[in-house]
Amino acid sequence: MILPDKMRRVTSGQAFSRLSGRLNGTAARAAIVAFCAVLLLAELPVNYLVISGDAVSLASPVPSGAPFTTIYVHSVEKTPVIDTYRIIDGEIWVWEEMVRSHNAGLPFDAPEHGSFVMADSGWMTVQGGRRSMKSIAYRVGDADIGQNRWYLPPYFVKAYEKYPSRRVFIESGVRKFRDAPLIGWPKEGTRQR
Repeated sequence: MILPDKMRRVTSGQAFSRLSGRLNGTAARAAIVAFCAVLLLAELPVNYLVISGDAVSLASPVPSGAPFTTIYVHSVEKTPVIDTYRIIDGEIWVWEEMVRSHNAGLPFDAPEHGSFVMADSGWMTVQGGRRSMKSIAYRVGDADIGQNRWYLPPYFVKAYEKYPSRRVFIESGVRKFRDAPLIGWPKEGTRQR
């Protein structure tokens, strides 16, 4: 019996050939979409953070609202100080400061538009204040004075080892994603666990 073309049996080789032809078309479309997405991503504006001494040594694109924390031992009080900043719209916003004492220039009262919280643990926290800046001139101590450390999740840097007794600049802004390279953090930083 002779069957019409529509009813003829298809061998497994022919079926595979037809299926792979369709998949190749789908894969090509997916590759084109992925390529276009990469091109668009490269043009998106992103916040970035740069830390430089004599030259740029740490730089990273950061998501909006990303925390950047400095941790150090106060030179007079000899108590820990934890300053948390947030990178928003290319600005470094003072978000929170935690201290164990409030003498020798450390905060003791709530800033305007902020709060001062005294915890049972002994930590005093100053939050808010609506202060932002593009750049911070930051004096790094050494292993004896300051023991400055920086934390930009997931990286932790012992600044007192990298920049002992030096002044650095911490700067933020907005750049296109392709112009905001990741420099220094993966090699110099260690991942937090």
